[in-house]
Amino acid sequence: MKNILVTGCAGFIGFHLSKLLLSQGYRVYGIDNLNDYYCKQLKSARIQILKRHSKFIFHNNDIIDLHKIQFNSRIDCVVNLAAQAGVRLPRKDFNKYLSSNIEGFLSVLDFCVDNSINKVLYASSSSVYGETNSIPFSEDEPINSPKSIYASSKIFNENIASIYSSEFNINLIGFRFFTVYGPWGRPDMAYYKFSEAILNNEPIYLNNKGQMSRDMTHVSDIVKGIFSGLQRLFDMKNGNKSFENLILNLGNDSPIQTIDLLEKLEKILEKKAKIIFAETSNEVLSTHADLKKPFKYLDYCPKVSVDDGLVDFISWLLKYRDTT
Repeated sequence: MKNILVTGCAGFIGFHLSKLLLSQGYRVYGIDNLNDYYCKQLKSARIQILKRHSKFIFHNNDIIDLHKIQFNSRIDCVVNLAAQAGVRLPRKDFNKYLSSNIEGFLSVLDFCVDNSINKVLYASSSSVYGETNSIPFSEDEPINSPKSIYASSKIFNENIASIYSSEFNINLIGFRFFTVYGPWGRPDMAYYKFSEAILNNEPIYLNNKGQMSRDMTHVSDIVKGIFSGLQRLFDMKNGNKSFENLILNLGNDSPIQTIDLLEKLEKILEKKAKIIFAETSNEVLSTHADLKKPFKYLDYCPKVSVDDGLVDFISWLLKYRDTT
């Protein structure tokens, strides 16, 4: 039985990935500090679901303290999904990006070196592309114009991963996620906030007249992509070959404008939104994933349309609201 360490297991993607791994017969060691970036109740509910599996072992720890944790089995692969998410933290909280995304990631990589773990998957972000005229976003284009501290921290992760791969013989795959959504999602994301606002008859602050577009990707497609990366690393035979260091987009290749997203939610909920137009300057206007490389390396091909994915999310949200 393979043992997988998943950091950020109480997070949105970490929760869904852990469920998939457990269903495939892996033992999952989950780590999460259950911080208060968003509702702790949601994170705790995810953990309670994972704890129903006998092969899930949870550690309530920060990844900076990873070396202090005693594991009763050898870890075969680490999936680092723990991070301070979001691009809108106030300046007084910028240190959270540094402590979690940079110091935390370094702690994970050092843990792997010290414990002879040479298989690592980690979360990057589509935010690293910043404003670019190259559409769709290709992994091969230079990334030198981040628009947030968050994006800068993810660029650092990719750079430091490259060094650790070559210096310490670690196989690494970094995934640039594109606007992940779905059941058990993050309440700070637009699709979730819009849905709650419509249901609660609250105003929606719509940035840039709703003309921004996002390559929204259902969480089931994302975790299948990560799982394919995991299988690739386990199937590799390095021998005399160089160790792998890949950066791959995981997106949907089908961007949707924010105003269209809102209209779709109104239609599903059969209720009109109360809109207040606003402006923002620290977000890119559009994201669009080029999927040629993930298809080449992982046979990645997203299956869930935005229409079907939003119905799936709303169905979950209405049930979840009834139980909380």
